[in-house]
Amino acid sequence: MEHDEIIDDDGDDSPMPSEVKQNRRARFRPSLSPKMRRWLSDTTRVHARLCAIVRLFNSPQKADGNSKNCGQYVDRLAREDKTLLFDAWNKAAFEIDAIREAVSAEMAKATPTPAKPGSHEKVAEMARRCQRGEWLFIEGDGEPSGPSSAAVT
Repeated sequence: MEHDEIIDDDGDDSPMPSEVKQNRRARFRPSLSPKMRRWLSDTTRVHARLCAIVRLFNSPQKADGNSKNCGQYVDRLAREDKTLLFDAWNKAAFEIDAIREAVSAEMAKATPTPAKPGSHEKVAEMARRCQRGEWLFIEGDGEPSGPSSAAVT
């Protein structure tokens, strides 16, 4: 692969040592947009954190020395403290929801069409939206784009 995106999955913005960086890579094809790379990197980071929690429950001693509260984590993992798992799920859900919202906002950028539902024009526009990866149904579709045509009484 020609491009490596470095993934920092510890949740902070501090620089990572180079020996750690070289072992944390997700390879993306060069043609991916920067937005798609970010979404994929964020998704990979969430996945890695959940996998780390699962591994730690399997081997609590591996938590020893991984943080300033390592002794506390070893004890909690050894007694199968469910709050660690629950907190990991909550954080993952929050982060995945933020990624999903960003993708959804990008998909919602389609321009409404005045074409009526079921018309050939509307079906053709929906096909174009599908090709562009946009939502098929956009608020405002089927509404006239000109001045209001309300009946005069």
